[in-house]
Amino acid sequence: MPFKLKSDRAAYMRDYRARQKPAPPEFPEPPADPVSALAEWAAATLKVPPGHPRAGQPMELPDFAESFLRDGWAAHESALCVARKNGKSAICAILVLGYLCGPLRRPGWRGSVCSVSLPKAAELRLQVVQIAEASGLEGITVRKSPYPGAIIGAGGQTFETLSADRSAGHASGFDLVLIDETGLLPERGRELLAGLRSSVSARAGRIVHLSIRGDSPLYAEILDNPATVKAVYAAPDDCEIDDRKAWAAANPGLGTIKQLSYMQAEVERVKHVPADEPSFRAFDLNLPHNPSREMVCGIADLQACFADNPPEPSGPCYLGFDFGEATSGTAAAAVWPEVGLLRTWFAFGDKPDLKTRGKRDNAAYLEMDRRGELKTYPGRVVPVAGFLADVAEDLAAHDVAGAAADGYKDSECRDFMDKADLYWNIDFRRVGAGKDGGRDVRAFQRLVQTGRLAMPENLSLATAIAKSTIRRDANGNPGLDKSTSRARIDVLSAAIIACGLAEPHFDRPRRKLRGGF
Repeated sequence: MPFKLKSDRAAYMRDYRARQKPAPPEFPEPPADPVSALAEWAAATLKVPPGHPRAGQPMELPDFAESFLRDGWAAHESALCVARKNGKSAICAILVLGYLCGPLRRPGWRGSVCSVSLPKAAELRLQVVQIAEASGLEGITVRKSPYPGAIIGAGGQTFETLSADRSAGHASGFDLVLIDETGLLPERGRELLAGLRSSVSARAGRIVHLSIRGDSPLYAEILDNPATVKAVYAAPDDCEIDDRKAWAAANPGLGTIKQLSYMQAEVERVKHVPADEPSFRAFDLNLPHNPSREMVCGIADLQACFADNPPEPSGPCYLGFDFGEATSGTAAAAVWPEVGLLRTWFAFGDKPDLKTRGKRDNAAYLEMDRRGELKTYPGRVVPVAGFLADVAEDLAAHDVAGAAADGYKDSECRDFMDKADLYWNIDFRRVGAGKDGGRDVRAFQRLVQTGRLAMPENLSLATAIAKSTIRRDANGNPGLDKSTSRARIDVLSAAIIACGLAEPHFDRPRRKLRGGF
């Protein structure tokens, strides 16, 4: 009898536990067209969260995003490259929620997001949570500890936020990795990307980049790789900041997601604050610039100095030199103050060839060569004596009133001059942030921005300005930062030195010789 009672009790407890245990989650059959299923589900289910002008309205997947997702759905790595505030975070959130509680959910799914910083990645995770709450989605659990936490779906699917360090992803296995703002990753982020690529290897997962172009060499490699399925929305490199066609090219969500009034107001503001132009071009026109750096001047300012029929050289000229080594170029620039003419010379060794150099430096060296702006010399290093001899030959009919170069290489420069049999009066000055460098940079900026320089269209100088960075000392003196690898600014360095020498002689009357001649 006791044995029977015990057996009855055990059966009762098993039945009780069975009744208390929740039914296993149901997962839908994988849709035949996952992108269409995701778009339809988002439009019918998701709502725009509070704090947005369209709060409470249906959150639809933009047409350009739907096209991008469809093209890259089966790709190992894909990239959506678009200007800021075109709904990249919302696109990520819709995709993630589709896996957590929408038509794409499946058992054991794991996703993650990584960005240039942990707080930046946490912002994207917060966007997912806010949309889920605004939409009344059930079955989602937010885990806040350890920071920055994760989001867990009803069936155990997880979406994690990864720290932006070199170990991220190495010990994990993900079906989907979202990388936010890859275009702002520094070169040291290469190991981070390697870890994230490794994290999807066991599950045949996918990596999706969503970023502005920035000036990251890593992202440039990704976009240049034929294996990457990409959608790039960017303005032309040489566009004016008030060009509305350029706005539309970089902002597919302009007028619907991103407000036209913002672009209008921001352009008017930037016109009066030139130092903010790089960030506007990087964030809002999606051009390959570092948004936090200060360029020597705006590209548009230089373009205003281009002339179809520049003046002929007249009067004395002043020369600036930048002598390069194996990886850098050697450059010279001459300025004729009497007519405002600027002319440049630029050279590399022919090993490696210009195509290889151009790919490495992200510069159009072959086009510069075709235009006659760039010359190559045999070997890996430019023979400076030969380069100087060629410059001297081009200037044989002109009066060289002064020349200057970086004082860091004064002895080498004197040797070069002796070997070239040149006896120009050459000065040596410091080119960094300080007395000499600051004065030269300001002289170049004044001559460009006031339109007192004139020159034929100069791709080498425009490219150097686009890659330039100003560094300031404790007193605010500007100097050309030459520490950035692969930023070939040699022509600009030479032009800045030449302008520093020449500016005091602009608008000065020429001295008359005795006798009135």
